[in-house]
Amino acid sequence: MKIAMFAVVAAAGLIPLQQAFAADPGTSLQLYGVVDAGVAVTKVSGQGSRSGLLDGGLTDSLWGLQGTEELGEGWQASFQLESGFNPSSGSSADERSFFNYGAWIGLNHARYGDLRLGRQYSVGQTYGDALEIASWKDMGMGATFKASDNYQFSNMANYYLPLWNGFQAGIGYSFDANGLDRFRTGQNPRAISLGLKYEDGPLLAVATWEQLRLAAPAVAGSGRPQAFQVGASYDFEVLKLAVAWSRQRNGYVGLDGGDPDELGVGLGPVAFVQGGTVDAWLIGVSVPLGPGAVLAQWSLARPDWRWANGMTARNAQVATLGYTYDLSPRTTLYAFAGYASNYALDNQFDPANSHTTRVGTGVSHRF
Repeated sequence: MKIAMFAVVAAAGLIPLQQAFAADPGTSLQLYGVVDAGVAVTKVSGQGSRSGLLDGGLTDSLWGLQGTEELGEGWQASFQLESGFNPSSGSSADERSFFNYGAWIGLNHARYGDLRLGRQYSVGQTYGDALEIASWKDMGMGATFKASDNYQFSNMANYYLPLWNGFQAGIGYSFDANGLDRFRTGQNPRAISLGLKYEDGPLLAVATWEQLRLAAPAVAGSGRPQAFQVGASYDFEVLKLAVAWSRQRNGYVGLDGGDPDELGVGLGPVAFVQGGTVDAWLIGVSVPLGPGAVLAQWSLARPDWRWANGMTARNAQVATLGYTYDLSPRTTLYAFAGYASNYALDNQFDPANSHTTRVGTGVSHRF
């Protein structure tokens, strides 16, 4: 009820607010968003199949506000508020945080860089995610490259250096990554993120490193989760190609890997948290076809641990093939099929070695 009332109040006040911003040539305010819903059939070996509406088949549904103000001498103030939701039910994507995707304010200057304070994507996630070709629900790049998945850190300060000959670097630090706002500093998980990006026309190359320092070990023998990623993409016009490699250790830094062993956080399975390593590879191709594009993506994740029963964890693979059809600059139809082996969509690596197949179609509209 509170969220609904907030949305009504925000919508009612947006028009006069936009008019006020428009009256000042040094300011800007934008309302934007995406509504994406489809229908999918998902089959998991040994568990049967289920069908129904799919929230965010191509991209997450969200709405947001962003604005800027010119401060003079090249300085600019900026902010962003961004909230995710589920079109199938109208519910918030995160009941704990209304602006779950972003709530930050910052200062920037072309010569001195960009500082942002608040809840936001990490530098590593932002740079790594830019390599993704096919973002299909639960089967995109983030399925195996969890440091490029859709996650955010609370209480975070990000600083992006100015662009220099195509290069840009960034550093971020979260004082309380999971946003629980513990009173004592020692009770907060801390996170650090570093990234380097080079972009020149059709070429994009990135390298990132992130580390999470938990307030207390999630389980005996665990270390600090960390992730290293490198990758590049190139648009040849007749096709766009992306390749990447990642090494993740001691659990998932973004706390976005599921909780199969009920550790209370999203670090992934105990065997991974207790010193395990995952090497992942990805290749993606986008080929323009008519008013849309054919998207193909494959990734392999190789764990190095054994399960509690002594069995060696098997390599996981996720492969997808799909097509996007642009009805207009803002509306896209899509269809895709995906297959994941030795991998569970909710909790990633699966000791039962299950296989998942998903076929879906839907529509995505940007405003």
